Amino acid sequence: MTTTTIRWRLHDPDANETWTMPINPNTMTSPHPQKNLRTAYGIRRGTDRIRTFKTPEEIVTWEWGGVIRSQEHYDELVRWSRKTGEVHVTDHFGRTWVVVFEKFAPTDRVPTANVPWRLQYTMRSMILREV
Repeated sequence: MTTTTIRWRLHDPDANETWTMPINPNTMTSPHPQKNLRTAYGIRRGTDRIRTFKTPEEIVTWEWGGVIRSQEHYDELVRWSRKTGEVHVTDHFGRTWVVVFEKFAPTDRVPTANVPWRLQYTMRSMILREV
């Protein structure tokens, strides 16, 4: 039985262009909003009931990152991180999120003879919605 790795894809609906990442990110935060539950005591006469209610969800900041092993990979991440409009990001589970990129942070690693382009990166974005 063979398994196929699903590659992350970035899609710009305005320019109608799609880029498939050569190496998937190896870290990511949860793209789902955290439930903000608040607890308050009821003020009914004779009873002190605890009430829990959900506050409105906030915009989720989503971070993901990994390794870069080529100049083309680096150049494409820089280019996509500079896009000002909405970008659709499809992850390895096939989920698609509409995001706006906030920050691309590459970090140099010591190159080797076999891997002259050796960087780690983090991409931070705001999730606007799930498609």
